[in-house]
Amino acid sequence: MRKADEGEAMEKFRIAELAARTGFTTAALRYYEELGLLEPPERSPGGYRLYTQRDVDRAQFIGRAKRLGLSLEDIHSLVDVWAGGVCSVTRLQLRGLVEAKIVSVRQQLEDCGNFLKQLESVHARIETLMEEGSPEGGCGCAPELPPVEALRA
Repeated sequence: MRKADEGEAMEKFRIAELAARTGFTTAALRYYEELGLLEPPERSPGGYRLYTQRDVDRAQFIGRAKRLGLSLEDIHSLVDVWAGGVCSVTRLQLRGLVEAKIVSVRQQLEDCGNFLKQLESVHARIETLMEEGSPEGGCGCAPELPPVEALRA
């Protein structure tokens, strides 16, 4: 869409069209407005929200940030910087958020790997119990997860 010329009215549309253009539900868009991620839009005489291409751009930016796994709190601080229009500042802040997300995902992967080892150990224990029978004094149906440290040895 081209930028409106001086004196030319900018195209405005309702929330359903903003939703269609951005992939968000109307409920999500209202929620983002409530949180301050989207600026309160102009209202028609009938009270309908009226959006512009700038709102589409902002919502699409929010969507890209969400796909990066950023929290709404992170996105809030980032969208305020983005709205300032200085890409280098936005990129600098985004870089820090993405670096933190990388550290977090690496930790989650390690945690998942440890949990997988624990589950495999329990599975092996269940297989042994099925072959050898239950130990004296208990059924052993649901063995405890072994401590992660024990699996590292």
